[in-house]
Amino acid sequence: MRWFDAQGGHFETKGISPDGEVIGVPRHRHQVTLNVFRVDVGLKYHLNSQWMVEANIPYETKTQEATIEELPKYPLTPLELQAIERNRDIHHRNETYIGFADSDIFLGYRTQGVLIENDFLMARIGTTIPFGKTEEDPWKLGDAGLEHLHIQFGTGTFNPITDLHYSLRVYKGLGANASIRGKFPFYENSKTYRGSRELTYTGGLNYRLNNWLSLQAGYLGIYQSFAYWAGEVDKNTGLLFGMASFGASVRTPYNIPLSLTVTLPLHQETLYDDSAALRDGTYEERDAFEFGPLVSLTTLYAF
Repeated sequence: MRWFDAQGGHFETKGISPDGEVIGVPRHRHQVTLNVFRVDVGLKYHLNSQWMVEANIPYETKTQEATIEELPKYPLTPLELQAIERNRDIHHRNETYIGFADSDIFLGYRTQGVLIENDFLMARIGTTIPFGKTEEDPWKLGDAGLEHLHIQFGTGTFNPITDLHYSLRVYKGLGANASIRGKFPFYENSKTYRGSRELTYTGGLNYRLNNWLSLQAGYLGIYQSFAYWAGEVDKNTGLLFGMASFGASVRTPYNIPLSLTVTLPLHQETLYDDSAALRDGTYEERDAFEFGPLVSLTTLYAF
């Protein structure tokens, strides 16, 4: 999966002096771009015709680029710009981060004829496995003028997951499908972080043109609650967004299917009230990203 040019950033009024002290500077903006490349290796073992166990192991590359935008109303002196650059570099750096993300493991059950003849239902229950690298509280480190990172590869906790997928044939080669998935973190890790509850829901249509080609279109929605550091809201979390997806699947030689999907953002809403953060005249760091397009390539091999 390739996630292109997610955009984030925030207004800022802080800098770092040469001796490492946090100081006030004219208002400016940190602009951040994030590109993600992710490979998922999934394994599924059928216990019998209805029961199966599944696991997913993700590996990610996250490339971050950060710039400073000077505002015309607030010109900067060379010394102020240096202080701003030092502050930017403790928050966001032009760096690439690589590592395993949290894995999933499931017990799955499949059945047919739930509502009508020849429909299909898949139900799964499982947990995340905390393989992904986590960070120390970035808000405390930032307030102290110390280098930190908001990007994490995992939550550091085992989080229960439930998943339902339903599909049916509508007419000849036309089918419909819907799914819902929930993740429910319920405790904080050793670094005081508790991840967001997440609800992912999809609906779509697929049409098989012939024995080797099919087309898909659908909607993907995600609700993400706030995450917490030591019981305090992480202002970079709390999202509600939707995306449209379009794809095609082909059956290659040796009976190996290959699918290409393009997903485009439709809308995004952040749950954190920015106006409340600005009532005292300060400008807090906040980097909730606006999603860019996603491209994914999937293949399956049975043995």
